[in-house]
Parts: sequence; C-alpha cells; structure tokens
Amino acid sequence: MRSPYFILLTVTLLFFAGSTWYRTTANECPVPLSYRLERIDLEFSLSREQALSYISSAEAVWEKQAGRDLFVYDEEADFTINFVYDERQETADAEETKRIELDDEKDRNEVIQAELANLQDEYEKLSISYQNRVSTYEARLSDYNKEVQTYNDRGGAPADVYGDLEAEASSLEAEASSLTRSAENLNSLATEINQLAEKGNSLVKQYNRRVSTYNSEFGFSREFTQGDYEGGSINIYKFSDEAEVITVLAHEFGHALGINHVEGTSSLMYYLLENTSESPELSSNDKSVYFEVCGESVTWQQHVRAYIRAFLQKI
Repeated sequence: MRSPYFILLTVTLLFFAGSTWYRTTANECPVPLSYRLERIDLEFSLSREQALSYISSAEAVWEKQAGRDLFVYDEEADFTINFVYDERQETADAEETKRIELDDEKDRNEVIQAELANLQDEYEKLSISYQNRVSTYEARLSDYNKEVQTYNDRGGAPADVYGDLEAEASSLEAEASSLTRSAENLNSLATEINQLAEKGNSLVKQYNRRVSTYNSEFGFSREFTQGDYEGGSINIYKFSDEAEVITVLAHEFGHALGINHVEGTSSLMYYLLENTSESPELSSNDKSVYFEVCGESVTWQQHVRAYIRAFLQKI
C-alpha cells in the first residue's frame, strides 16, 4: 500500500509538471482566443462599432484559411484590444494633411498645364491662319505691283482699270493693317504662353521638391510600429485607412496565435509593413507557419489549454 506521502508527492509533481507545461505552451496557438475591445482613444474619431468591424475583418483573414473559429469576442475576456493614440498617429495625421495639400497643388498644376495646352493649340491654329493670310497677301501684292508696273509702262491705266487698281490698293492696305494687328496678337499670345509656361514649370519644380520632402519624411516601408502584441493585449497606435488598420490587426492576431515573423515581402507576417492599399491575404509562407503552429485541426493540447484558461478566468 502506497503511503500518503508518496501519493502527495506524486500529485505535487504532476501538478508542477502540468503547470510548467501550461506556462510554457500557453501562447502556442491559444485557440479559440477570447478577447474584448477595451480602449479607443477619442483622438482617433473611431466609433466602437467601426472598430469592431475592423477587428472582425482581421479575424476573417485567419479564420477563412483555418476553416474554424480562432477568435471569440467575450466582454469578460482578459485579452484586450486597444486603440492608443500617440505620436505615431499624430505623424499619420500630419502625413494626411500634407498629402491633401500635395493633391490640391497637383490639381492646380494640372489646371495650369491644361490652360497652357489650350493656349498653345490656339496659338498654333492662329499662327497657321496668319501664315496663310500672309502668303495670300504677298501673292496679291505681287500681282498688284506687276499690274501697276505694266500700266505705268504703257503710260497709265484706263479709267475703269484705274478704279479697280485703287480698290485693290485699299483692300491690300486694309489687309496689311489687319495682318499687323494679328501679328501683334500672336506676339501677345506667345508672351502669355511663355509666362504661363514659366509659371507652370516653377510650380512643377516646387511640387516635385515637396513630393521629395514628403517621400523622405513619410516613406512607407517601415517596421511594424503601427501596433504591437504584448501577450495580454493588442495595441493599435496608427492607421491611415481601413486596409491598413485591418492589416495591422491581422498581423498582431498572428502573433497572438504564436506565429513569429516570416519571410516574403508579400507575407502578412513579414516584419515590415509594405503596401496596404488592398485588404490583407495570407501568403504561402503565412499559411505554412500557421499550420505548423496551430495544426490542421484542434489538437488535444489545445483543448486542454482552453479548459485551463477557462478555469483560470473563473477563479
């Protein structure tokens, strides 16, 4: 018959081994992971409903691939999600303000370029018309001078011809005056075009300098500082749009599942935040590591850890 001391020692050792196992494996794919939305700083101007919608979309990135519930919302959960406003979002807000200013400046430049193109087109048409008129005028003037010379050589033109020559002379004089005014208008238009082109070039150079400054100040590829996973919570510090906040949440959910950073710039779990213009999707590297950590289905170890977590939350 085993002594009470031996039984107590055995129970103690089993408890110690079990608690050690739980502590060392608690963060290995702790699914289903219960969480709650705890904090949204007012500076984000983000409603609770919208935040929950973003979180739900981030959940779906993983659950769609897993084919099972990995995350469960529970107002009693210890694991929390927080939107914490700090200098990172201040920088993002400043970035958005400068981007709007650049977009407005770009629009103004495009208006000027369009106006310049219209003036250049008008000048080209007027110039062609002017050159045609000059050619016609010079041909008429040449014919007139030849005819006058012919009649002068004959001692003078008959009365009826003389009248026609006088009328042609008046017409040629009026056309010459009109051509002079047209030339002046063309020169004035050319001056306006040159001034507008100079202004446009100056504004384009200024815009390009500001874009360069913007890019150097707000270059996009950077480490994942928009959020973090601290073991008991996910904190979101910065986002500029829906796609970015969902990407950051999904990335941190990956860490909460026990997944570290993976290779591949297109991977959700890559250590740098790349382009977030579209909703995030798992890469082959993300999927491979997920199944390595969480398995194809719920394991008995995950069941045990889930029971222990539920028990610890109740006591």
